[in-house]
This record gives sequence, structure tokens and C-alpha cells, in this order.
Amino acid sequence: MSHREMAIDPEVLLVFPPLVESSFGSFYPSTAVLSAWLKKHGFATVQRDLNTEFAEYLLTDSCLSRLAAGQVPGVPAESLVASCARWARRERDRLTDASGSYLFGRSTQVGYVVEELAHPFLVDPDANALAGFNAQRRATHPLDVHSDFLEWANCERAIPDTVKLVGISVPMGPQLVPALLLAQTFKIARPDVRIVLGGPALSLMDLPELDELLRNHRAVDAVVRFDGEFPLLGLARQARAGEWEPTRIPGASALSEGVARHVPPTAGPTLNSLPTPDYPLADVAKLAVPKLSVTQARGCYWGKCDYCDFVELYDGSPPYRGRRPDAVVDDIEKLISRYGTRQFTFITESIPPAFARRVSQLIIDRGLEITWDSFAMVDRRFDRGLLELMVQAGCRYLVIGMETMTTRVLNLVHKSADREENQRFLREAREAGMKLSVNLIPDLPSTTYQEALDSLADVAALADSLDSVSVFPFEPTRSSNIGRTPDRFGLIPMTGLLADSQAQYSLNHMSSVDPAMTEKERNDVYARFRAFASQVNMAERTGAAATDGHLAAVVGADTSIRLAIEDLDLVDLDGEIVCTHIIGKERIVIPEAAAVLLRPYLGGKRFSTADLAERIGDTAAQALLTNLLESRMVRAL
Repeated sequence: MSHREMAIDPEVLLVFPPLVESSFGSFYPSTAVLSAWLKKHGFATVQRDLNTEFAEYLLTDSCLSRLAAGQVPGVPAESLVASCARWARRERDRLTDASGSYLFGRSTQVGYVVEELAHPFLVDPDANALAGFNAQRRATHPLDVHSDFLEWANCERAIPDTVKLVGISVPMGPQLVPALLLAQTFKIARPDVRIVLGGPALSLMDLPELDELLRNHRAVDAVVRFDGEFPLLGLARQARAGEWEPTRIPGASALSEGVARHVPPTAGPTLNSLPTPDYPLADVAKLAVPKLSVTQARGCYWGKCDYCDFVELYDGSPPYRGRRPDAVVDDIEKLISRYGTRQFTFITESIPPAFARRVSQLIIDRGLEITWDSFAMVDRRFDRGLLELMVQAGCRYLVIGMETMTTRVLNLVHKSADREENQRFLREAREAGMKLSVNLIPDLPSTTYQEALDSLADVAALADSLDSVSVFPFEPTRSSNIGRTPDRFGLIPMTGLLADSQAQYSLNHMSSVDPAMTEKERNDVYARFRAFASQVNMAERTGAAATDGHLAAVVGADTSIRLAIEDLDLVDLDGEIVCTHIIGKERIVIPEAAAVLLRPYLGGKRFSTADLAERIGDTAAQALLTNLLESRMVRAL
């Protein structure tokens, strides 16, 4: 149900704000779970997925034109973002199916393009985020774009007349500032409505910072920390009764006589008692390949990794609460019946092997033809037999936080596996046909330059086990064990944020220096890991294996070829041609001498190796063709 198809007399509006670009094409379950919970207790609700609407906004002519022309701060015309924008303007039909539904999401070949377009508008909430908004601040980048989006989405008129409470879900750091802008917009439009923020981004915030947020952002009437079901229900009941005393609600924070008060939480609900998530039907229908989320657990069954802070999100409840496999499969069946989709993701920090075995067998026994994915950790109980069963049950891939192959470092941060166990897992996953999306952190605390290079060599030796690779520079958080005791891990705390911080939630970032590597060594390690990831991911996106210089031999001297212009963005830059393969996310720079040769063919005109050889000789023509073929920039006809 969308804002245009509202429930009869809704009392609560639940909103998922921008910007979580990794959720384009799928639905984070927070508002759907809360909607079902409130409906179970007699409250009519309506939802608004502004994150998906932001993806639609990115594809408007005005937004694409600014990005394509390099008119957005930090986005030069030769950047990958600008290339994606130019390609999207030209090939807009490839971002939808025949019915006009969007091909967002990582399960589609072009889904990453819209994610790339979103990157310039991510807002890392630092200490300035806690200050209030005035007209001057709203006019600064990227807040100006978010303000323009709220106007484009007609948010000032988004609240139905019968709504008494708005809940804004903020699971990710980059959503915090847009959520505060949204709260201000809502409060100006409807000062009588109570506005409540909640989610992990608020739960991980230090209390003094939460105090400052409540003081400076008076549009926010209350904040819910940790599990949201019971506090939101209590606040909705108060709003219905015309009362407002949030400091009587466990798990709520609010101002009372100008002073921030924080009520300790009670235990959250038993997860098996939660109703099936209530996703907005019209928003699901916008997507060609929608993926719905089903909760498997809250917390992590391992719960020992020292760099992780997600184990801190459920104060008042047990650190790990899992659902029964039959309850999860029951939800899947209901969601198939209600929405028609057969793509799912399990919401969990790490799927336990015993649960994976039971849920896979249930999916097979009930004859559900679905695909699903999940986070998982390397665990000796994930053997080849279990992985094969999961593949048989429709598991498309597992996201694995492997991080490193260095046993000493893995032991230091209390990961469950060592180098040999990681290698065993990768081999058996390949043999089982299980696709893996592996996350690597090249510089976990105390990692030396040589250890990082050895780790990369170990992973590269098993590259045929990897479907995709993501590389994350290490960022210590204040709410993790490493942030609390950095000296135990060889880190030297620093005052203020480092200039090269990669954090997407600076409010929870702990600035530090790790003397195990020099800056030059660390940058070299990052470059090597990212080059390896690019190689793996390129092969996955284009559906082709890695190539070498011998590939050009399959193209004869008279074979007709052309530039694959439908997949490319071509930019003239000081005589050179910057050639970006959009589908493969690969880029080469064609030198000026070669660019002169290729310019007649930039529109897609056919040519051959012989045509090039006539002008520059056989050897040079073969070298140029090899580079173009390896980068998938040309196609043989």
C-alpha cells in the first residue's frame, strides 16, 4: 500500500527515508515489521518507502543532467558517476522491463548504476548533524538535493489527516540527516502530529549526542532505542488518546521540561510471535525483480568479533534471539501468496548452520521454488554437504565477512575461523556450487604490510571460489570492543576525525592510528585489494571469465568488430578518450595516438584489425585490439 492507496483512516505513518543505496531493489523490513505489529494490535497504518522514491528521483532528467555535466560538487564530468548518468540518460529503457518496472537491485545486471548515481548524495552524519537546520544550511550540498527531493516527493502533504503519529526508521548512518530533514518538513506541515525516530543509527548513538539531537531538532518528539515494537505501540496508544508522555515508555528518549530523559528498555518481543511483514504492495509492484526480507534473528550467534557493534543493538533483550525455521518458511509462503515474488533475503548477522540445514530442508519439502541469500560466517559446520543442500533449496549466494587470511589477526579480533578454515570453506563452497560475496578488510588492527600481501595472495589463489568481492578499509567504532580498548589491539587513539576516514557514521567513529603499516604501505595495500576485487567483479558482471592477451587471436584480420557503444560511455579528455564499460564497471584511458584511430568508430561503425594495421602496423594494431577485447570495449560481429 502506497501513500496513494492508504488504509482507511490510518493512525500511524511509517517511513523509510533515504539513503541506503544497497537497498535499491529490495526492502529493509523495519517498517513492514512494525506495520504488521501495529495492525495486530488494532492500529491502521500506511507506509512510505522514500528510499525507493529517491532512486526514482535520481533518474529524473534534471538530476541526470546535473550529474552527467559534472555540475554536482565532487562529481567531475569524467567520473564514473557522471559516466553512469550519461549512460542512464541514453539507455533509460534498460533500467526498466517491458512493463516499465524498475530493474533496481544487485540481482540485475544494471542495478548498480542507480547505486552509483546515489553516492554523491550520501551524508555521513558527523557532529554537525546534531545541529539544527536553517535555510542557509539546507541550501548546502548535499542537503540541497535532499531538500529538493522532499519537495519533488511532495512530502509536505504526505501525512493523511487521520494520522496522529509518524515513525521514521533509521537503521543506517547515512539516513540520519535525511530523516531529520524529513522530520522538520513533516512538523512544519503538521505540527499536531507526533514524530518518532528509531533504529540502529539511534541505538548506537552515545547518550550525550542523543541529548543534543533532541535539544536541537525539536521536530523530533521522541526517539526509540533498541527493539522498537513495544515502545512504538505505547507511543501510538498515547497519541491516539491525546496524551504525550514518552518518558513513561520503556526504551524511549525525549525532552521533559527541556531536559533529555532516557528510559531503560525492557525485553523486546519473542521473534516467533511477530506477524508476517506487511510490505507496501504498490511499492513492491514498482520493481521488476523485488526482493523481500524475512527476519531470521536479532543479534549474532557468535557475538565475539571485537570490531563489530551490531551486538549492541538489543539492550534489554538476550544478545541473540533466533526464529524457528518453520516460522520463517511460513512467512515466505505467505509473502509468495501476497506479493507473488520468489526472491528473499534473510535478515541476520550470520545464519547459524543448524538453522540453515533445517530451513533448507523445509523449503525443499514444501516445494517452494524460491531464491534467497543471507549473511554467514566461516564455520566448520558449513561443510560441502550442507552447502549443497542450501544450493538445492535455492540459496543464490552467501555474504561472508571473511576479512583476512592472517590467522594471528583473526585470533586477535576473535573471529571464529583461521586461515586454514577459510581456505577449506572457499574450496567446499566452490565444489558445492555456492556463490560467495566475500568482504575483506585489508588492515584489521596490527596487520603488517607483508601479512596483508600474503592474505591477498591466499584469497587470489582461490579466486575461482568468489562471485564478488568488497573491500573495506578498517574503521574502528566507539561502540565496539576495539573502540573501548584500542590499546589492546595496537591502535593509538587520536583527537578528531582523520581526513581520509571512510566512515559512513562518523558519530560512532573512533579516530586512531595503527602503526603496523605506514601510510604509503596502507595505500598500496588498498590499491592491490581493490584491483583484485575489480577483476573478480568485472568477470561476474559481464558473465565472462578473466581474459588474457591471447583472446585477440580469436579475431581474424578481416573480422568485423565495433565498439560496444550500448554498454559504454566515451568522453574526450585532452585528446584522450576515457572509455567506461558501464555493465562491467571497467574503465580504460585510450591514449591520444590511439584515440585518433578510433574516433571514426565512436558511433558504432564497423572496422577490422586490418583497418587498424594499415595505419599503425600489425603489432600495434594487435596490442590495441587486445586491450579493447580484454576490457570488453569491442564486440566481434
